[in-house]
Amino acid sequence: MANSFFQFKQFKIEQGNCGMKVTTEGCLFGALNLTPDLFKPSRILDIGTGTGLLALMKAQQTEAYIDSIEIDKTAFQQAKTNFESSPWSNRLSVIHTDLLEFQPNDFYDQIICNPPFFQDNQLGSNIQKNKAIHNSSLSFEDLATSISRLIHPEKGIASVLYPEYEMGLFSQKMQERGFYVVADIKIHNQRDKPIFRRVKSFSQIKPELEIAETFIIKEESEGYTDQFINLLKDYYLHL
Repeated sequence: MANSFFQFKQFKIEQGNCGMKVTTEGCLFGALNLTPDLFKPSRILDIGTGTGLLALMKAQQTEAYIDSIEIDKTAFQQAKTNFESSPWSNRLSVIHTDLLEFQPNDFYDQIICNPPFFQDNQLGSNIQKNKAIHNSSLSFEDLATSISRLIHPEKGIASVLYPEYEMGLFSQKMQERGFYVVADIKIHNQRDKPIFRRVKSFSQIKPELEIAETFIIKEESEGYTDQFINLLKDYYLHL
């Protein structure tokens, strides 16, 4: 039986009540530097925080104040518990709300989101898990529109994680709203495997140089690559 928690070096994720558990690609996404070197966000928004994983990883990385929103009440309560027990509880907040109804007082310097993405797959019997993984709860259109409404127009950067095909559809929505690609990260489970996930960062300011990288998670031997270890060594307990 799997643990109901995931222990990191500086924080702990209780996840027994969340539809979406901690995943390897989610951890990789949280650890990535998806902004230019001199970019220091002071306000970050995590859309659909779930367990609070991404917000907690960004709290470890930065000095920013981080707001998180979550539509599922049980996941909201789980994230709240995880935030309150972390070393950065004074900089973390979670709001139980629908993204489309969220009305903050100011723009965000950085927005992060690991959105639901299954489109045509048959829904299962677990309603909470359906919300977490099926994009009927957050469409490409709604996410792109919300980002354009909430991001700081002069310096904001929004980063999302999708599978390859879905990223193409979402990128088109962002392009239609005047966004440029700041970073494009291709993630492979192994070197000879197809792209497993793709991370892109978007801004309304055209970058001088786009960050483009490829990340390989595991060697053929199934051990983590040096690239993955170097990225996650500040977070994973046993790296």
